[in-house]
Amino acid sequence: MILDNSAWRGKLSAGIIPGAGMALGGMGVAGLLCHTTGSPMTLSAQALLWMAVFVWIVSVCTCFLFSSGRKAWIGLGGCCALVWLLFLILKNVIR
Repeated sequence: MILDNSAWRGKLSAGIIPGAGMALGGMGVAGLLCHTTGSPMTLSAQALLWMAVFVWIVSVCTCFLFSSGRKAWIGLGGCCALVWLLFLILKNVIR
């Protein structure tokens, strides 16, 4: 397999858009699991904000490892959908 960046626009857009969704969904899942409040002044909320930035940067960096833009959208979009599904499940279980 040869990695090239011929479809860099599709790969980068897949890293940015579903990557942001994955970061926000992961922030929601972690927030539900650690029972944080919505106040941005708490330490746990600040940790969640920085975690979301880290996840988004990692998704943008790894989007170029896919062989095509379509595969990047399928892979990162599927991960984003799974994270949000996990969030919805946990939101209904943890009250």
